[in-house]
Amino acid sequence: MTLDRRLHAIRGDLADIALRDKVAAPRYAEGRPARVIAGLAPVHHAPRPDAGLDTFFHFGEAVRVFDESDGYAWCQSRRDSYVGYVEASMLQFGESPAPTHYVATLGAYRYADADLRSPILDFLPRHSPVTVAQAGITCRDTSYVQLDGGGFLPALCLSAAPPRSTDLAAAGALYLGCPYLWAGRSFLGIDCSGLVQEAFRDLGIAVPRDTDMQRETIGSPVVGEVDKLRRNDLLYMPGHVVIYAGEGTVVHASGHEMAVRRDSLAELMQRWSYGMADFTVRRPD
Repeated sequence: MTLDRRLHAIRGDLADIALRDKVAAPRYAEGRPARVIAGLAPVHHAPRPDAGLDTFFHFGEAVRVFDESDGYAWCQSRRDSYVGYVEASMLQFGESPAPTHYVATLGAYRYADADLRSPILDFLPRHSPVTVAQAGITCRDTSYVQLDGGGFLPALCLSAAPPRSTDLAAAGALYLGCPYLWAGRSFLGIDCSGLVQEAFRDLGIAVPRDTDMQRETIGSPVVGEVDKLRRNDLLYMPGHVVIYAGEGTVVHASGHEMAVRRDSLAELMQRWSYGMADFTVRRPD
């Protein structure tokens, strides 16, 4: 059986014990629970800083660690099942504490003290789950909270429930102007499939990470011309995806212009020499 190594913990010397009946390996591991304690944890496909970058795990993301060596942990996200190597220092072992709040803005800086002029410790992206240890700390009329793991966040950046958007196109539009970053999934940098994944997160829906995975699994296929498109339809082309925002426009993270943009679909098709036959259109359920 051939399994996708992006979504299944398999390598030459080791595999997830849950795959024992599906793949042969010299040894198996159950995977130790851990969580990401860095705002943005780069995920590489080899345990080296110069290895290719596949995605980012975010603060508070739960993972399973199958192996740890040379400063890297080989692990799998419990959110989207992505597998890769993360610097071990960016993880904390043990089950994740129950969150009390979530980052509700496009991101929040974690400060050393309850003061926006204090040193910045990290950047926590939208949706990051946090556990507040102390609230009601005020500095120059701004309220802060202290996190259980240390550091302070502005209280107005948080909500008691995960942030939500009205629909997929609105969620994608939140990131307009953000820089394009291969493998990125946050306001500091995002790629086309990362934009789709994070937009769905604003709807409380978990979807796969990469375009090929999304193209085969999200919603239902749609066949037809441009006039058949509906707001929130996803248009996949080789190596790219855009969100149809209605009235002939799309929102997407463009690697050509290196930013999240709102473009005319007709102009985009002309500029890139695409016709509707080049798209795979998926309509979210």
